[in-house]
Amino acid sequence: MKKFAKIMAVVLVAVMALALLVSCGPASDPDKALAALKDNGYVLAAKNTGLLSLTAVEVIVGAERGDVVAIVTGTKTDDDNKLQTITIWYFKDSAAANKAWDKAQQHANSEKDDDASDWVVAKSGAMIYYGTSQAVKDAR
Repeated sequence: MKKFAKIMAVVLVAVMALALLVSCGPASDPDKALAALKDNGYVLAAKNTGLLSLTAVEVIVGAERGDVVAIVTGTKTDDDNKLQTITIWYFKDSAAANKAWDKAQQHANSEKDDDASDWVVAKSGAMIYYGTSQAVKDAR
């Protein structure tokens, strides 16, 4: 019985660690991320699946045509008059996101403000996102 309890405790810790890891980024569905941003007061929140913007992102991040499925962006000024912003690129699969990661990371870092100490640039599955840490939380 003690051995079973130990195994269950280890399994529970593993599940909790996985849940924590998965909950760190924005929603993996572009529509859910957009809805979360709007619910959190992002007045300039939009989802773009248009050909022109996707082509531009393909050039920016070095993705191949058709690799980028959607782009979600959001911007707001919080109560402390600080700009909160996020951009999420959704790729067709994680392999496409992996291929674009290095160039996307360079682009994301070029977009940050000089005083952006809470700037986040990350890849999670088939998406790459960057912005302020609060905006990433708001996009969940």
